Amino acid sequence: MPKWLKGMVAPTLVLWLYALAFALVLAKARGQGGELPTRADMVSRIALALIMAFWVTADARKRDRRLGYDFGSFVFFAWPVIMPVYLFQTRGARAFLTLLCFGGICLIAVAAAFLVR
Repeated sequence: MPKWLKGMVAPTLVLWLYALAFALVLAKARGQGGELPTRADMVSRIALALIMAFWVTADARKRDRRLGYDFGSFVFFAWPVIMPVYLFQTRGARAFLTLLCFGGICLIAVAAAFLVR
């Protein structure tokens, strides 16, 4: 297994599975002319925040980076701000590549959902 992938298979796979499941559910809801039900929207937001916190803690463990006490909870509640800050602190300008990969995962999942629909 390549060094850059070691320790990150599970978090990345969970992110892929989430993105595919969310895209399929969203495509089905939009195909029926509606939006996601309130409970489904809430569960998806919580799941995404958990996955992002899981990904950051796994990445920090892989990089031997010591995080503050309860940093995972901090990421859970403010991941849209904390995640890019963490990426730029650990990777510098290469953080754009990681952010592009996250965006690519979402785009591929949406494209797959619309093909299936």
